[in-house]
Amino acid sequence: MTDSTLRDSAERPVRVRFAPSPTGFLHIGGVRTALFNYLYAKQKGGKFLLRIEDTDLDRSEARFTDDILTSLKWLGLDHEETILYQSQRLPHYEKIADDLVNKGLAYRCYCTEAEVEATREQLTKEGKKPMYGRTCRDKNYHLAAPAGRSSYAIRAKFPLTGTTHFTDMIRGEISFPNEDLDDFVMIRTNKVPTYNFVVVVDDLEMKISHVIRGDDHINNTPKQIFLYDAFQAAKPLFAHLPMILGQDKKKLSKRNGETSANAYRTEGYLPESVLNFLVRLGWSHGDQEVFSLAEMIQHFDFAHVQVSGAVFNVEKLLWIQGEHLKTADTARLIPILKQDFSAELGSAGVAALQTDYGQELLQHLKAKVKLLKELAEQFAPLVEPGVMAVDSTSLKWNKDETLKAKIKEAILSLKSEMGALIEKQRATRLKECGWDHTQVDLKLRAIAEQHGIKLGDFTQPMRLFVTGKATSSMGLFDLMPLMPWKTLDARLAACIR
Repeated sequence: MTDSTLRDSAERPVRVRFAPSPTGFLHIGGVRTALFNYLYAKQKGGKFLLRIEDTDLDRSEARFTDDILTSLKWLGLDHEETILYQSQRLPHYEKIADDLVNKGLAYRCYCTEAEVEATREQLTKEGKKPMYGRTCRDKNYHLAAPAGRSSYAIRAKFPLTGTTHFTDMIRGEISFPNEDLDDFVMIRTNKVPTYNFVVVVDDLEMKISHVIRGDDHINNTPKQIFLYDAFQAAKPLFAHLPMILGQDKKKLSKRNGETSANAYRTEGYLPESVLNFLVRLGWSHGDQEVFSLAEMIQHFDFAHVQVSGAVFNVEKLLWIQGEHLKTADTARLIPILKQDFSAELGSAGVAALQTDYGQELLQHLKAKVKLLKELAEQFAPLVEPGVMAVDSTSLKWNKDETLKAKIKEAILSLKSEMGALIEKQRATRLKECGWDHTQVDLKLRAIAEQHGIKLGDFTQPMRLFVTGKATSSMGLFDLMPLMPWKTLDARLAACIR
């Protein structure tokens, strides 16, 4: 790429695209690519476009397309303009390929797959790079087909000498000797176009200014540059992002991290947490770890995108999620919980989300848990109106009847005192009587001392019966002032039966 081409491309309005193939669920690596495209477009006042590369008719499925669209919407990576579907443009691609044949820049190849493979095997035996033998390159078969042959592919007439080079926005100058490059297929014998051909046609017609994609596409770039030259068109700028690796430093797979973007929604991650984590896989801005989407847009640049692969660390993702959940607007969490975690909440939990008590619980719990699914699971037993069924076999008092009797007397005393306070003030919760974490703490310590028991022994059975769990993210001292007295009274009564 010449300096003038680089300058001309950079001066064009920024138009980038995300172009997934609907042959599987949206990969988390694809989300990172979409994010970097989105950030660059938004920072430069450009446009972020979406193209569905569904030319693999056997493997492309509508459910995968739906997953792509749903996942991008959930993440807030909204595209502009109309989505381009390649499968709707097959005759268009064939016509353009035929035009290149007529101009002498491509040719019809009537070789069978077996013949092509035999040539490659022979070249391999000779210690040479396995390539197509260019048997049909100079035959002018577009004028007359060879005898006995009717099926053909269309191949690019790639230069045999010289060098193809380009300036990558991340990696700098990259070059390829043309003699090492093949006359790649543009249109297969079944009339379906190949990736390297259609992306150039589409990028030109979509007026794409910057091609931002994974570094596994670097070897495709010289083929695509040949096509830009064949079309006598300005080339886009290229930026090849580092690969996302698993903990084993190999390509990310389900062995070392969930690969489907939608799976993170199911597990209870916030979309901003996923984006924050992904932007840090290969890019940095000083020592900052936690970013809002606005901050990502403000600071993103290619100068700080690394070349080496970025390791996918699930623990780091969970930490980032926790940081975002702590500061998330509680009101915003309610519709998310209703939509995605109603099964974990149960009917009582869904109803309680709109109550003052439910929103106070969310405010406390979101600072203690990491995932929304966990938040729903912790929330549900705290808003059930009745007594929860619990397994009390692990309680310490089961090994000491004297201790058990003292604790029950202490709980009865506490319950009586709190009940009298509620009745006197005609309140529905201890909070309305002026009780908070500190008041509960002082009262429980005082009663434990009066009955000659340790505070931990005193609170263990109460925590189990009041929260419904042996361990709960909601502290007992925080919960008791908030819980409706009717429910709290019933659960304390169950504790001392």
